[in-house]
Amino acid sequence: MNTIPMSYELWRLVVLRFKDWRQRRASVLEISQLGNDGERMLAECGLSRSDFRQAMRLAFASKILLPEAIKSKGVDAETFENRYPEWNRDMRRTCMMCPARRVCSDRLEARDFEASYRDFCPNAGNLDALAGRGDCRLAS
Repeated sequence: MNTIPMSYELWRLVVLRFKDWRQRRASVLEISQLGNDGERMLAECGLSRSDFRQAMRLAFASKILLPEAIKSKGVDAETFENRYPEWNRDMRRTCMMCPARRVCSDRLEARDFEASYRDFCPNAGNLDALAGRGDCRLAS
C-alpha cells in the first residue's frame, strides 16, 4: 500500500476544511459588519440572522452549491432565478441549512451529483420538479 497518495489526500482534505472554515468565518464577519443591510440581504434569502449563524456552522456553508446542482439537472440556474425568485429563494434557504453540504460539494466536484442526489438532498423533489418543467432548460 502506497502511503504517499493517502497522505496527500489527507492533507488536501485538511487544507480544504481549513479554507472552508476561514470562508465561513469571513462570511459571518462580513454580514455582522453590514448591520441592517446584512439583515436585509439575509431576509432576501429567507434567512434570519440566527439561521445564518446556524448554517455557517456547517461544512461548506459559504460555498454556493445550488446553481451547480440545478445545472446538473440540465436547467439554467440564472433563468430559473429570474423566472421563479420565490422558489429559488426557498431552495437556497434549504440548501444553506442542509447538513449534507460536504457530501453535496464532493459529489458536485466529482460530477456524480445527478446519480445520487436523491439519497441526501432535501431539495431533490424541487430539482426533479424543476427539471420536469422544461421552461428553464440549458441551451444545447
